[in-house]
Amino acid sequence: MKYDLKACKFIETEIDPTKLAIAGSDTEIDWQTLKIKTEKLAELFKELHIPQGNPIIIYGHKECFYPLVILACIHSKTTYIPIDRIYPVERIKKIIEITGAQVLINCSNQPLDVEIAITIDADLKQTIHHSPDHKTKTDHDPSDPLQYIMFTSGSTGEPKGVQITRNSILAFIDWVKKDFSFSSDDVFMNQAPFTFDVSLCDVLNTFAHGASLVLISTDMVKDQNEFFDRLNKYKCSVWTSTPSFVFLFLRHPDFKTVNIPSLRTFLFIGEELPNRTCASLKNSFANARILNAYGPTEATIVTTLIEITNDIIKKYPLLPIGYPMDGSILYVEKSDPNEKEGELIIVGEHVSIGYFKREEFNKEKFFTHKGMRAFRSGDVAYYEDGMLFCLGRNDDQIKMNGFRIELNEISQTICKNNLVSDAVTVALKRNNEVKKIISFVMMKTPIEKEELLKELMPSMEKSLPYYMIPGDISIVSNFPYSSSHKIDKNKLIEEYLKKQFNS
Repeated sequence: MKYDLKACKFIETEIDPTKLAIAGSDTEIDWQTLKIKTEKLAELFKELHIPQGNPIIIYGHKECFYPLVILACIHSKTTYIPIDRIYPVERIKKIIEITGAQVLINCSNQPLDVEIAITIDADLKQTIHHSPDHKTKTDHDPSDPLQYIMFTSGSTGEPKGVQITRNSILAFIDWVKKDFSFSSDDVFMNQAPFTFDVSLCDVLNTFAHGASLVLISTDMVKDQNEFFDRLNKYKCSVWTSTPSFVFLFLRHPDFKTVNIPSLRTFLFIGEELPNRTCASLKNSFANARILNAYGPTEATIVTTLIEITNDIIKKYPLLPIGYPMDGSILYVEKSDPNEKEGELIIVGEHVSIGYFKREEFNKEKFFTHKGMRAFRSGDVAYYEDGMLFCLGRNDDQIKMNGFRIELNEISQTICKNNLVSDAVTVALKRNNEVKKIISFVMMKTPIEKEELLKELMPSMEKSLPYYMIPGDISIVSNFPYSSSHKIDKNKLIEEYLKKQFNS
C-alpha cells in the first residue's frame, strides 16, 4: 500500500498492508491502520465545515499521530500549520492570532493553554469550546489549494508564515521520485521538528513510496546509544538531517557501517555541508550515498540536489549544492556583471505564493519571471562546472543547527525590556559555520550582567524558541559604526573575542 498524492487516495499494491507505516515516540501503526485513521480524520474535517484555506493547527512533537494528521490534511485538502512543543505558548498564541485558526489538533498528551474554538485529541475526540468563526481569507487559486503555512523567524519581531500550495508539493514529489532513487523498501529516519520543512522530505517520501517512517524525539537524541539501537531495531536506511546533526555522532566509535549496516543514504538539507564532515562520513560509511540538497522554506523543502562523491570531496573545498530540480530555473543575479557571485533567484511552480498577510515582504521577495513565481533567496551563490555553489546569507538571517533565525527578532525581543536602550544580535562563525549567537546590549542605566540576565531570560524564554536564545549577552557602552554609518558588527565581534581571550 502507498499513497497517491496527486489522486489523493491510498493505492493497494503488492506492499503488505500490515507493513510498518509510522513508528512514533509513543506507538507504531501499520499501513492499513494509517489508511483507516487518515480517512476517518479527513471525514471529521468535512463534518466541521472548515472553509478551504482556513488553517488548522497541529501541535505535538514526534508522536505517531502527527504525520498521520499531516496526511489527513493532504487527503482532505485542508490547510495546516505545524507547531512543535518546543514553541513557547506566547508564540503559539501569536500564530493563532495572525492566522485566525479555529481548530487545533493536539497529538501529545500534554494540555495546551490557548484560546481556540475546537480541539481534537489523538483519539479523534473533539471538544467544542465555542462556535468557530472562520474569517481567514486567502488569495490563492482555488484549483491549487493552500496546503500548509510554515512559520519561520521574522525580522520585525513577528514570525512569518510561508504559504505552500498543493501543486508545489506535487512538483517536489515528482522530482524526488525521478532523481532521489528511494523505494518502498526504505525506512526513513525522521528527527527534524515538523515545524522545520526538512521533516517533510521523510514524511512525503514515506507516503508516496509506501515506505516506513521512524520518528526520533529530541529526548532520544540525547542518548546516542539508545538512538543507534532504534536505528537498528527498525533497520533505518535513509538518514535525513542537517550537517550539524550528523556531526554530533561522527566521533562516536559505534557510528559506522559495521554497527548500523542498514544505513545506505545520507540526505543533508538545511545548511552548508562542510567538506570535512563528508570526508569523515565516507570513512565510516564507505558504501553509503551522501546527497547534498539545498532549498529555503519558500521553495518547498529543497530545490537542488547532488551526490557527493570522493572525487567531489577532493576537488572542491566548498562543496556544491548541486543541480536545479526539474521544471525550475535557478539563476544568479549580479550587481556587477564582472563578479562571479550574486543573489540566488529561484523560479518555478514549487516557489511559495508568498508570506501570509505580509504584503510588504511579498513585494520585496517575490515576483514573476517568465510567467512563473520567483523568489529572492537572500543567499549568495555562483555556478562552476555547471553546478551551483552557495556562499551563505547576504542579510541578517542565519541558519544554526538547521533552524532558520532572524537575528533582528532576537534584538526586538530584548529591546522590549525597559532597562534596555538598544540591542544588536550577531552570529559568531567559524569556517563559515554559525557557532554562537551573541546579543550586544546598551543599557539606559548601569547594571551588572547577572542582574540583566535575570531580567531578560524569563521574557526571552516566553517569547522565543530555545534555539533563538543567545549563547551570550554582552553589555556595551556604545556601538561602533562603519564609514557608511551602519553598526560595525565585525568590530563588535572583534572586541568580544578580545575580551574572551583576556578573561
